[in-house]
Amino acid sequence: MRTKRVGPLLLAIVLSLLAAACAPTTLPGVDDAALDELQTTAEILFHRMELGYLESGIYTTNVLVDAPIPEGARWTLQEFATDGSDYLLVLTSSRVEGVSWRVSPGGVSRR
Repeated sequence: MRTKRVGPLLLAIVLSLLAAACAPTTLPGVDDAALDELQTTAEILFHRMELGYLESGIYTTNVLVDAPIPEGARWTLQEFATDGSDYLLVLTSSRVEGVSWRVSPGGVSRR
């Protein structure tokens, strides 16, 4: 009796995995190269902020003055601790609507 229950369960798992493999990994209509470029930019912003922190002991956006930003992209300072201990940058682009990258001392995440 136990083997009769395993068959349908195994079939359901295999079908679920196949369906997940067919799902798009990026947003429809969005250029993968643009997404990669913005992901790299967000990581550059993160690393520059961390290097600035290591040099001065506080987070400062001064280190982002000459950061390479792709055409149509911009970073916005959303949160900043008055003592320079924490921050939140949001990277957006007119080339990739509806997607943003959050950059903080915790790292980079895409939303």
